[in-house]
Formats: sequence, structure tokens, C-alpha cells
Amino acid sequence: MKAGAATPSLATIQGLVHDVLDGVIAHMSRVLEADVPFINEISFHLQQMRGKLFRPVLLSLCNRIEEDPDHREISLGSVIEIIHLASLVHDDSIDESALRRGMPTLNSKWDHKVSVIMGDYLYSRAMSEITRLGDLELIGLAARVTNDLTIGEMVEIAHHRKLVEDPAQYFYLIEKKTASLVATACEMGAVIGARAHREELAAYGHRLGMAFQLVDDLMDYGGEQAVMGKPAGSDLKEGQATYPLLAVLPRLSPAERREVQEVFRPGGGASAGAIDHVIELVHARGGIEATRSMAAEYASSARDALAMVPETPAREMLEAAVDYVLARDR
Repeated sequence: MKAGAATPSLATIQGLVHDVLDGVIAHMSRVLEADVPFINEISFHLQQMRGKLFRPVLLSLCNRIEEDPDHREISLGSVIEIIHLASLVHDDSIDESALRRGMPTLNSKWDHKVSVIMGDYLYSRAMSEITRLGDLELIGLAARVTNDLTIGEMVEIAHHRKLVEDPAQYFYLIEKKTASLVATACEMGAVIGARAHREELAAYGHRLGMAFQLVDDLMDYGGEQAVMGKPAGSDLKEGQATYPLLAVLPRLSPAERREVQEVFRPGGGASAGAIDHVIELVHARGGIEATRSMAAEYASSARDALAMVPETPAREMLEAAVDYVLARDR
């Protein structure tokens, strides 16, 4: 983004594919419809919690790089968004989160059993829909990313309330839980619409996904609940050590490290004051700046991946998406 230029809004980025997104929303409703009223009730609730369709936007933009879009982008966008919803449902259940995007999670509105089975239902419906397209290459991509997401959830469970200090383990986790799905969305779009640029667009998606999660984790240390859809400090309360904290651990005194360890003690129950104090430490020791810097590195690398991609309106919006991701915590 040029100096002094306004940060692009998501609406601007979506504008090029607005008709596709309308199709994705309608198609998701059809794919998730069941003969069981209880499933339909839950599906309706989930679709009210739907996010901004960022991944289907990226898929469609990658499909339009060569300006000859493939009509399968609507079905594939639905598959990607349903897989994303499934991962969020399971994530909320594992973390015992009460809110998602300002609405009750399935585990808080119903219970954990409903969350687990509904997450499975979403995954199965996504795989059924992509199988209907009859393309083994696309089916393979969907199978790979659902496996990555599952591995990511298991790694997070293994690290729950453990202050794992090696940043490499954190980056492995966010690669599996976030970057894999963004990369797959971009790669699917390339497969159906810009095959010659598949490698570059997949790399772009991976790096953008890493930046996206870093910014998400940054927002937990001071973002507005209206933007985040959940209270600030939720990651700490749930026993998750993310990069803003990991970046400052080597700079803490022994006494300060003991305070951090207290927040991560088995069983949880750390006071709001203790969590607030850890947030203050992260701010005071430069964790916010370090995380912004790391996100900016991934963002710059994402832009670099587009260097050989044709300069079309779709590429322009992919570049704008990088600026949008970086600006989300401002």
C-alpha cells in the first residue's frame, strides 16, 4: 500500500466478487439443510454467526486472476466456509467459549455433545458437496486441509494450560489451524481458474493466513469486543500462549514469570486482575510491537508471492487483502 493511501475496506475487496458471495450464502443453506428439524435449527443459528466470508472471497479472487472464472467457485466457496465453520464449532467446544462473533456458541446455547456432533456434520456435508463436483484433485485438497485442522486442534489440546515457550511450536499450530485453510482456499481458486499460478497463490494464502492469525492473537491483548466477537484476554483465560506473550517471556524477571505461570496453572481460575496484569506486561515489554512486526513480515512475503501473477483487478484485490489483514487491529 502506498504511503498515505487509505486502508482498503473489506467491502472494497468483496466488491469484485459480490455476486459470488451471495451465491455462496444461498448455496451453504442448501448444502446444510437436513430432514432433521433440530439440525436445521442449529444450522440456522450457525449461519447467523457467519463471518465475513474472507476465505471464499480469496478463493474467488484467485479463480479470476486470468479473468475467465470457473462457475464452481460458488460450490467451492461454500465448502471452504463450511469447513471453517466446523473448525470454529469444535474450537469453541474445546475452549469452552461462550461467545463467537457476539452470539452464543453451540456449546453454550446447547451443550458440548451437540457441538462435537454438529462439527462432524459440517465436515461431512463439506466433503459430500466437494465429492459431488467429481474432481479428485479438489477432493484431495479438502481432505488435506481437514486433516491439518484436526492436527491443529490436537496440538492445541496437548498444549492446553502449558506455557510452551518455543515459538516454533506456536507457528506450527497456527500453520495447521489457520494458514492451511487460507492457503487451500487460494489453491482451489487457482486450480479452477489460474492453474499456471497455483504455487504462487498457495504460497500467498499460507503467508496471508499466518499474518491473519498473528493479528488475531494481537487483538486478544486489547481489541474491541465488537470487532473480535469475544472479550479481550480470552486466549489467556483459556490457557493459550500466543505470540505476543511468547515474544516477551525472555524479557521477564523471575517474579514476573511466576505471575504468568500462575495464569496457566492446571484447572484455570486465574482472576481477572491476574490476566489484566499479564496483558500489561505484554504491552510494557514490547509484545505488541514484536507481533505487529512478525505479521508485517508474513504480509510482505505474501505480497512477494504475487510478483509473477498477472496484474488484473483480482490481483489488485489480493494485494488489498494484505493491507486489510494488517489493519484489523488498528
